[in-house]
Amino acid sequence: MPGHQSVIPAEAEIQFRTRVFKWIPAGIYPVLRYGAGMTILVVFFLFQSIAFAQVNLDSINQKVCDRFEEDTARLAAIMEEYRDRNGIKETRVAFGGIDTKVKSADYWITYAAEAIAYQRVQEPGGISGLKSNLQVLAGKILRAKKEVRKVLDE
Repeated sequence: MPGHQSVIPAEAEIQFRTRVFKWIPAGIYPVLRYGAGMTILVVFFLFQSIAFAQVNLDSINQKVCDRFEEDTARLAAIMEEYRDRNGIKETRVAFGGIDTKVKSADYWITYAAEAIAYQRVQEPGGISGLKSNLQVLAGKILRAKKEVRKVLDE
């Protein structure tokens, strides 16, 4: 009969769609079936991978900042203990006026802590940018450790 559709192809279509394309949202499948949908599918997966990559880069940034923050807190605690044992009553230096090793160590610890706070709120632009920023941050923390070591070696 002309113009009559069989029920079997529709059932086969439904089975095919549920088995093979169950991971594709319902709105995308008709476009895939009728033509230019391949670009939509590629864009869909591209956005998925970008979103997952951003989450992973941000979580890496946060974890590394947590670790660096622990190191900085330990350095600050070491300096606090050093000041208590030696009867030093001066406050930490935010900038300038670094004329003793203790003030220099306090300055670098504060500088590293501020750099960690700044890095924590930065959105990583990419893997190479994040790696570069974290290496610069690690250098600041290593400089603070070096200054604390100078104080302890007196």
